[in-house]
Amino acid sequence: MTATRSALSYDVFVAPEKPFVAPTPAVGDAPAWDPTTSTLIFGARDAVLVDPLMTVREATALADWVALHDRHLTTVYITHGHGDHYLGLPVVLDRFPDARVVATAGTVRRMQDGQALDNSLRAGFPGQIADSIPLPEPLASPEFQLEGCSILVIDTGHTDTVDTTSLHVPDLDLIVSGDVAYNHCHMFVGATTSESRAEWIAALDRLAELHPAAVVCGHKDPTQGNPPAVLGESRGYLEYYGQLRDTGMPDGELFDAMVDRYPGWVSRQQFLILGAVTTQ
Repeated sequence: MTATRSALSYDVFVAPEKPFVAPTPAVGDAPAWDPTTSTLIFGARDAVLVDPLMTVREATALADWVALHDRHLTTVYITHGHGDHYLGLPVVLDRFPDARVVATAGTVRRMQDGQALDNSLRAGFPGQIADSIPLPEPLASPEFQLEGCSILVIDTGHTDTVDTTSLHVPDLDLIVSGDVAYNHCHMFVGATTSESRAEWIAALDRLAELHPAAVVCGHKDPTQGNPPAVLGESRGYLEYYGQLRDTGMPDGELFDAMVDRYPGWVSRQQFLILGAVTTQ
């Protein structure tokens, strides 16, 4: 899908759901990683890529897709320190070696501290993830440029992890939310607390106050567009999950309640809804 407004355009690449190696979950579907997005924001000559995905295979397909746009890739931006959004970076840089890789200082810290999580992903996707990942350059300012147009970094704090960010492109009325919002995909709420969910909801409200025309989520049902309604839908998901958690509902019942409430949402995964739970 390509969208155009003003001097800039954007396009969204969705890597489909993919199976990974893990014990059979007690509830939900067989282990599979939720569909993950990468967004290309581009002008007449140059482009910025947001989140270079995870596996070698999908990052290779992403690099081919970027090349089809026939733009100079100046920048790769990483929204947060979860490996499914950055472990594909070496593949993208091999194709576009001149691209500058940037992130906030918080994201860089999370990447530096995330070796255990990265190794867990490598175990789940054996032989499918690069061994060595370069660190981004920490941004000194919450703003960078693409052909004279501003791209603004929004610090969203603790959402599905700590030190997350989104991007706002005023010229497109566009928000690239990273994992702050999800689009008809079950959300990674299993490790949340009442406090972290409140902070997550506040982040969604902050994005909604910008009144975007479009929101690209880090994880989405590939059949969906990029409507701003996902901000309210994600907020509602968090609120409903919190209400169920507060009742002390057993994990298996909670999982079923979330799937029943959102029957059309993809990735009915135990690890997303309940975290690292192996039994009911």
